[in-house]
Amino acid sequence: MRCYFFSLLIFFPTAIQAGLDADREQIEHRIKPVGNVTIEENATAFVTTTKPTTTSATGQSTYERHCVACHQTGVAGAPKFRDEASWKPRLANADINALVASAIKGKNAMPPKGTCQECSDSDIKAAIDYMVAKK
Repeated sequence: MRCYFFSLLIFFPTAIQAGLDADREQIEHRIKPVGNVTIEENATAFVTTTKPTTTSATGQSTYERHCVACHQTGVAGAPKFRDEASWKPRLANADINALVASAIKGKNAMPPKGTCQECSDSDIKAAIDYMVAKK
């Protein structure tokens, strides 16, 4: 009996420790990082941003990224893309600069700058120029 008791004292803690180690390994596997970050000395070489240089390209890209959701179908009374009937009342009462100013400040259901908070005033103007019906 004594031998059985001593063997339990020796082997039981070892079995418990082995089970705890297996649990620890599973936990460490589940929470391990997905990837590594390496910082190069010349990190600025990778940071380049380019903006389109022409007004039509800037206007088109701004429209396609930020304005199309509402102005494609006329959501909440937004003037539709290149629809003369939608834009005529707005242009009759004001010039293009007034439209730009109200787009920057926001009007009716449109929040200030629409959905393009990072756009400059010239980006907004280029997008409006692109959206207005061509004559």
